[in-house]
Amino acid sequence: MLDLSDGVSGGYCTKVLRDLGARVVKIEAPGVGDSTRSVGPFLDGVPSIETSASFLYLNAGKESVALDIASAEGRDAMLKLARSADVVVESAKPGRMADLGLGYNRLEQVNPALVMASIAYFGQNGPYSDYEGSELVAYAVSGYMYLTGDEDREPMKAGGAQAEYQAGLAAAMAVLAALTYRDFTGEGQHIDLSTVEAASSTLDGVAFYTAFEHRGETPKRAGTRLITREPRAPYPSALLPCKDGWVHVHYSPSNPEGLAWLTANPRLEEPEVMGAMRGHADEIDELLVDWLKDHDREEVQTLAQEIRVPFTMVQSVPEVLEDPQNTARGFFIETEHPEAGTLQYPTSPFRQPEIPWSPGRAPLLGEHTRQVLVGELGLSDDEVRGLTKSGAIQAR
Repeated sequence: MLDLSDGVSGGYCTKVLRDLGARVVKIEAPGVGDSTRSVGPFLDGVPSIETSASFLYLNAGKESVALDIASAEGRDAMLKLARSADVVVESAKPGRMADLGLGYNRLEQVNPALVMASIAYFGQNGPYSDYEGSELVAYAVSGYMYLTGDEDREPMKAGGAQAEYQAGLAAAMAVLAALTYRDFTGEGQHIDLSTVEAASSTLDGVAFYTAFEHRGETPKRAGTRLITREPRAPYPSALLPCKDGWVHVHYSPSNPEGLAWLTANPRLEEPEVMGAMRGHADEIDELLVDWLKDHDREEVQTLAQEIRVPFTMVQSVPEVLEDPQNTARGFFIETEHPEAGTLQYPTSPFRQPEIPWSPGRAPLLGEHTRQVLVGELGLSDDEVRGLTKSGAIQAR
């Protein structure tokens, strides 16, 4: 698999596929590499293309070939690599790969069975396809931002790069489907993946769109509460403070009286409240906070889980790393990197007994250039030196 993408979405797509067993060769620009190499945090706070936390995570286990695909020599090398590749993933602006002579129509000529996934913020066509995009843009245009934040404040963006990670996951699923199709037909195909559409598709299924279309209801921001405002809707689902932090409190459909049992407050099981829980949200929150203030997070979670009420403590990053559940399942492991040292990496969320997850570190820029060009394309050492001198490649 050839990863020509830049940034989070394509990087996560190929990371997922690598974790499922694929060999991924990442094609990077000589000298600078993938843009995530320049995104902090960095080891000891010192910027370095080899110690970006984002790059180290997204590219663990991949190989790096530093190749300038905008040069004639780089394009020719890329076409040769594509002949034997199963998949190519790219995230350039629509039309850019075709301008370089590396669009799907050209790659299909050298490898008719090739699966190519193109990830763009707005997709490959449509009136927005040439617009500049970003994680913030995708989160806003998808509709998610309109629903994030307090109802009396401006819309907010969720932390991290949720839209781009969703796009990467959707692209990985599409690639797997296309490979299955190829197994039956022998035909490759070009996947057109829109980051905005990937985010919009997870907007509570179609519930919000259906509510607007059939009832004219526009969902509104509700802070940490469920967005629905129908008085008889279940409640709570919200973040509330306790003695030593925050917990997520949630209604239990299998034990609706559980809130009253947990807090020893009979008001919470009275028909007036139980019959219109969302309509009593303020009162429910007030009663719960009064009980929570005398209990710490772990105590709250333990007591609630014992009566099957899904209250959960909100954990910090250090607490996630030390969580006994993650420890028992071996979710974080230590991996050595020649520049970044010993790091704790998350393993894969996909557990396959027949294809066990294997650790691997992120590559140094151009670490595998010589190995791939000589070992797989048959270039001589003199040809590699010539390409290095011309700037078409960066080899170690």
